[in-house]
Amino acid sequence: MRSKFDAQLDLLNSELIKMGALIENAIDSATKALIKQDVELAKYTIGIEELVDEKERKIESMCLNLLLRQQPVARDLRVISAILKMITDMERIADQSSDIAELAIYLADERFIKKMEHIPQMAKATAKMVSSSIDAFVRKDPKLANQVVGYDDVVDGLFDICLLY
Repeated sequence: MRSKFDAQLDLLNSELIKMGALIENAIDSATKALIKQDVELAKYTIGIEELVDEKERKIESMCLNLLLRQQPVARDLRVISAILKMITDMERIADQSSDIAELAIYLADERFIKKMEHIPQMAKATAKMVSSSIDAFVRKDPKLANQVVGYDDVVDGLFDICLLY
């Protein structure tokens, strides 16, 4: 019985990693669409957000099935609860990437009044936060989890620089 439960948890982790990869792709394509004023890439990004929504529903369903059918112990309940919280936050990141893509479409024919040189750096650090957070969770690596906090400081610093210029 436990081996079946562990296999289902492994499958959940795998789906979480796939969702993270979609989100990294959404962040990257939204950023490029904005900077290059690429309407087609922006539309592609909006499509990614829809895939993330589907993935969120799938993972949520898997979590609920585990809770209902396997009667997990406290440690397992914490893992499943964390996954449910993570997918909600991850879906919001995809929504924000889609919002950026919509702005890219809106601004496609406009001339920017500021250079966008720090935006790609912010996007890269943000994507790194997503992938490292998921890796830290799946591998149960507290050292890597603590490193993610540093990426947040990087993003905040780049945001502050953008406000100045």
